[in-house]
Amino acid sequence: MRLPSPLVSTGFAGVSELVDHVPVALRRPVRAILAVLGWFVCIASLIMAFTFFFVVILRYGFNADLFAYEEWLLIICFWLYFMASALGTYENSHVNANLLDYVSNSQRLNWLRAIVVCCIEIIVSLAVVYWAVLMLRDEISSYPYWQSTIAMKIPFLIPRIAVLLGFVLMTFFSSLRLYVLLHLGATEEQLDARRDADERVSEGG
Repeated sequence: MRLPSPLVSTGFAGVSELVDHVPVALRRPVRAILAVLGWFVCIASLIMAFTFFFVVILRYGFNADLFAYEEWLLIICFWLYFMASALGTYENSHVNANLLDYVSNSQRLNWLRAIVVCCIEIIVSLAVVYWAVLMLRDEISSYPYWQSTIAMKIPFLIPRIAVLLGFVLMTFFSSLRLYVLLHLGATEEQLDARRDADERVSEGG
């Protein structure tokens, strides 16, 4: 039994990336966004790993501590979590329970299910974007008395921006997926069949 890949579970196009099916004018900006997100996730992960490594060395080797590392590291964790969530939305690799793909052989039913899921994701993400905007507005309006960390005085505005940006990107990627689903109107199996048929024609010719 063929297991669904991240893009198959949306009902379509696992043979190529999502960005290959979006409007041409959007392909370069989307690839740039993905590159920035990928580099950020890698660098932030390395920073976290090295920070904990040096904290252990300082604490147990030299009986010292890294000053207020919890504060700036928590900011990085916030950004890492939401930027990685945006990447997960693009790849559709977040945890889900799409049992319908396993119990149904109807390609049209799986395709319709993928459209419904995308619509729900977009509606929920838009609602959270709205609330995130209200959260940032309230935070900015409280300046110069806005909340900040105790030791390093890092404004809470910085991690909260990550919340807004993360959900904006999630909404954007879900919208792209919905566009491609509606535009192609095909599941991965149908696209695979078309590609195989084209290859056989090319080989026969």
